[in-house]
Amino acid sequence: MLPTGAGWNHAEYPPGQLLLFSAFFFVPALSPVFFGWTNGLLAVPVFYLLFTNGFKSGFARLRVSLLIAGLGALLIGRLEVFLFSLTLIPLGYTLFRSANAGESAATSGGKGVVVLALTWILFWAVYGAATGISPYRQLLDSLDQGFRQTVELYESREAEVPGETLHQVQQLTDDIREIIPRILPGVLASIVVVTVWINLAFSNIMAHRLGDVPPPWGKYSTWKLPDQLLWVAIIAGAVMLLGRGLLQFAGSWVLMLAGLLYFFQGLAVCIALMERWKVPVYVRILLYFILVIQTYGILLLAFVGVADVWFNFRRPREEP
Repeated sequence: MLPTGAGWNHAEYPPGQLLLFSAFFFVPALSPVFFGWTNGLLAVPVFYLLFTNGFKSGFARLRVSLLIAGLGALLIGRLEVFLFSLTLIPLGYTLFRSANAGESAATSGGKGVVVLALTWILFWAVYGAATGISPYRQLLDSLDQGFRQTVELYESREAEVPGETLHQVQQLTDDIREIIPRILPGVLASIVVVTVWINLAFSNIMAHRLGDVPPPWGKYSTWKLPDQLLWVAIIAGAVMLLGRGLLQFAGSWVLMLAGLLYFFQGLAVCIALMERWKVPVYVRILLYFILVIQTYGILLLAFVGVADVWFNFRRPREEP
């Protein structure tokens, strides 16, 4: 319960901090269309409260902040959005435990992926049981309907669209509608990995800059995946090329995840080289932006991440 009267301790429950962290959890419910994406960052405030205040005090502040945000979501009739926001709390707690234990970024991220995946599976399983609707099937149907509506829009403007263009759109849409059910599990798993990586990276920055402590997982430019992971990518690629049916699809899902992880490692290598060469900050930002928004840039960084396993681009200069 929220402390009241003489029991209120401003040192233990600073009003400004409580309102700030309540806002973090209330904003997604306030406008899911505009601020729904902030749900993917909510492990950061959880980690920050626990890491900077200790578990007991941090959890007490988090509990009050969640109570305030929950009451606000209930008043505006969006409690279900707030409940989904709570699924990021276990991830924040997992990152806090890993940081306290001095675990590496790769180990912390791996634990975070497992925890977030299980949390989301449990949430959507309960949601499906409560509503009688399969969230996965609903997502597939929504995507399929969206592509069908695209084709119908082009067909309704048949007089303005050349016949060859219309045929190409129909063919492309049919191909995508056929591929999506095969790759969707890998895409959803990639969303989990990206969410964990973003929260891990931002938690590392927040703890260092606002908590006035060294980064719990070191500088991002030093982050490195286990070398053994490369064999997972190689085996997944072989399964995708040689396998059939579900086995082939599973290989593509694992290869998709491995490529994403090596993209993150390639980005760390790129940052390390930029720092070594003392590239000006504004030039770095421009280069990062170009690399990330370009498909070839993403593939290049993934290739650099893989090559780093053998060549160790971040090796100090004085070493042979």
